[in-house]
Amino acid sequence: RHSRLLVGLRTTRPRLLRGVFARRVRARSSTLMSDAAEEVQVKEGQATLYFASKKGVFYNPPQIPNRDLSVLVLQQFSEMWASQPSKPAADRHRTLRQGSAPAGSRSEAGRRSSAGEASEPATAEAPASLPASASKPAARRGLRVLDALSASGLRTIRYAKEVSGLREVVANDVDPVAHQTMASNFGRNGLLEGGGEQSCRVTSTVGDAAALLYASRPPAGERFDVVDLDPYGTASPFLDGAVQAVSEGGLLMVTCTDMAVLAGAYPEACFAKYGAWPLKGKHCHEQGLRILLACIDSHAARHGRYITPLLSVHINFYVRVFVRLRSSKAAVKLSATKVSHLYQCARCDSFALQPLARVVDKGTHEKVVAGVGPPVERSCEHCGGVQHVGGPLWTAPMHDHEFVEKLLAKLQDEEGCSNLGSRKRLIGMLTSVAEELPDVPLFTSLSAMCGVMHLPCPQTVGALSALVRQGYRVSRSHTDPSAIKTDAPQRKVWDMLRCWAKRPECEAQKGKKKKEPLSPTSPAAAILAASPEEEADFRPVPEVQRMLSKKDGAGGKVGKFLPNPEQWGPGSRGTSHAAAFGAAEAAAAASNGAVDKRAQNQGKRSRKRRAAEAAAAAGEAAAGEAATGEAVAGEAAAGEEAVQGDGGDDGAAEPPRKAPTLDRAV
Repeated sequence: RHSRLLVGLRTTRPRLLRGVFARRVRARSSTLMSDAAEEVQVKEGQATLYFASKKGVFYNPPQIPNRDLSVLVLQQFSEMWASQPSKPAADRHRTLRQGSAPAGSRSEAGRRSSAGEASEPATAEAPASLPASASKPAARRGLRVLDALSASGLRTIRYAKEVSGLREVVANDVDPVAHQTMASNFGRNGLLEGGGEQSCRVTSTVGDAAALLYASRPPAGERFDVVDLDPYGTASPFLDGAVQAVSEGGLLMVTCTDMAVLAGAYPEACFAKYGAWPLKGKHCHEQGLRILLACIDSHAARHGRYITPLLSVHINFYVRVFVRLRSSKAAVKLSATKVSHLYQCARCDSFALQPLARVVDKGTHEKVVAGVGPPVERSCEHCGGVQHVGGPLWTAPMHDHEFVEKLLAKLQDEEGCSNLGSRKRLIGMLTSVAEELPDVPLFTSLSAMCGVMHLPCPQTVGALSALVRQGYRVSRSHTDPSAIKTDAPQRKVWDMLRCWAKRPECEAQKGKKKKEPLSPTSPAAAILAASPEEEADFRPVPEVQRMLSKKDGAGGKVGKFLPNPEQWGPGSRGTSHAAAFGAAEAAAAASNGAVDKRAQNQGKRSRKRRAAEAAAAAGEAAAGEAATGEAVAGEAAAGEEAVQGDGGDDGAAEPPRKAPTLDRAV
């Protein structure tokens, strides 16, 4: 019997496979014919993308604020680059002949560089062997930009057409199809590869981005003044090559979309990619930014370089950082003082930071020594919970506030930024960034702390004003509207909420809800058991009112925390165009079944689990109804027997009656 079955399979399986293959070929050919019938155009800024079909190269509409911000930052950096003269030829000649500067001047230059100050060129006279013009500062050439992961070439087109002061933009992608698409888009947008009449030359290449970055290192290669990394997921595989491929004082722009990894959902993956262990908390998005900055700085330090962050933001589902790279052995020694380990309570989320190293003044010089710790006890002083350890993460400033103010000034010019579709969103976000305390890493969440204490949340203006009246600085974070970023100790913040718990307003709000007694072992009971060291005054302070106002200095409305867009999320290669062309066109683009199948499989396991739970509940309900029906039927039968056994006055028994059916009894 088994041999006959095998013979039958051998004869029928080829026919089945041929039929399946033929159906797939027919479906694929019809899809290609329908896709080739119409061309897709996508307009963004001054760039227009052309795709042969709706299943073209990857395009993600939710990243529009990212690209708009990149254009804005690159334009501001181009102006900074042009205003800072390059090093005179005499200084370069003197450096090569005399070697490095004395130790004292090196340490002083390192301190200036670590503080973010630009070193001024030397003013000494040029040697007689050099021409007099060599001692004058030479004007810098335009920026040479690399779009390492270009895909459709959209960023390259926007940079070339919307940013002035660029010398060359190189677009690279590993996919040959993407290269053909970007080359076609360049030509149709009036950008001729390899030169032309336009001031900015555009070049496209095919290859691995990491290999291209390594090939751009000196002495064999030419460095780029700006490197843009915008991968799908993590940028960690490209960071080591990127920090070497950026010229002295150049700009590195990095995007990471793996927020679940950076925010602590997969800490082991974060440690493997970024070399840091994240802890879950309300500050997880800012923590992800600081982990990325620490990772970039560690890569740069291996090659004698250090970073100066210009802007670091969290937008929607990704983080975006803009950092400058410089070379200085003295500044690299200070890199360990810019990172810290994070201690966080597992119950109340109170945290403390432990710097990895510190600077000690030895009189004649400064020395970097190990940090002193730990900053907390083994058990949390507020609730008694255990302490979790995370990090290391960047604890130096994440932004250059002067740079941010210049970006805001540019955005206020509506005519000059007419090409930025997300201008209002960027104004709100950068306004929040400008209000952040630069020297206070991470933050506490007012709503989360009230949740720990089982208290209604006070007004933000009153809570922040209470800390300001005690002499502390406060601000919010652009990553969370309920954040309290303050230099006050954690105990002072808990004291403020202890005072709030005793106020009549808090008692009135608690009375509206069902009041349950606190467990004696809960964090809330331990925190409320302590007495506040100082009574909090919740009267509003004008400084805090201005900070929380939804209006700018000119009186215009500013939306600092806008809702997420409709097409939210990193998207995928198969669904990226579905978000761009609307529901009707998305349905047509998904006619081949790939997107529909993905939508069908979305949440398949949870649907199966819910179906099984519903079936089990229905079975239990049916069993309960059957048991109830049997019980009622038994009671009815017993009643009939009792009636039959009870005779009348004449002693004659009544005739037996038919027992009720189960349905009637139920």
